[in-house]
Amino acid sequence: MRRAVFFIMGILWLASISAESPPSIHLRLYTEEYPPFNYTYQTKIIGINTELMQQVSDDLGYGARFEVVPWGRAQRFTQTQPDTCFFSAVRTAEREALYSWVGPLIKEHVQLFSLDPEHPKFSHFSEVKKLRVGGQSADAYTDFGASQGLNIDPVAEIPVNLSRLELGRIDLWLAGSIGGPFIASRKGLRLYPVATSDKVFELWLACNKQMPEAIILQLNSSLQRKQQDGSVDEIMERYR
Repeated sequence: MRRAVFFIMGILWLASISAESPPSIHLRLYTEEYPPFNYTYQTKIIGINTELMQQVSDDLGYGARFEVVPWGRAQRFTQTQPDTCFFSAVRTAEREALYSWVGPLIKEHVQLFSLDPEHPKFSHFSEVKKLRVGGQSADAYTDFGASQGLNIDPVAEIPVNLSRLELGRIDLWLAGSIGGPFIASRKGLRLYPVATSDKVFELWLACNKQMPEAIILQLNSSLQRKQQDGSVDEIMERYR
């Protein structure tokens, strides 16, 4: 009888140790200040894609540490550090071979914005060559705009361009069709799109190339489940 009691106690002890053990896989996920997808609010990193990646990590039992850093630094860290990824990243031909990819997380167009509701509209970016356009450095949207002939003056942080637009230091702001208006709304401002890209941009999680393929497959599978079971719609509704 005593032996049976000790045996049961041993099983319960092992179960408690297993339950308390930290996840065997720990991911460091870098991101930037780009509301509503990923941003800091009262010292906490939140946003549509942040919450989505947290749910995916929880679903798989992975440990996940989120960190906001300048966008160029997020890319350098992910290229050089194991077990790291960054989001929300546009998947381009130039970046394709540099990372392993999970996604897409979400999609948006690129637009040129003004604070003036009467600002002239343009059918194509190529028509906006003489105006000063604010963009972000080390950014796929900026690269796209430059390829269309835009005169872009880039800065490191996305929201800085809204202040520059208010002060008249730039004529237009190049930003995402979802992200730009959301950032402005947090400051009580309304943006007016004057040009929209024909191309749709997908935002992804980009991971270090040494990340095991099995982990990339698990991340993609979990993400697909979240997209199919309504979890993504529930997250997006909270940010409308």
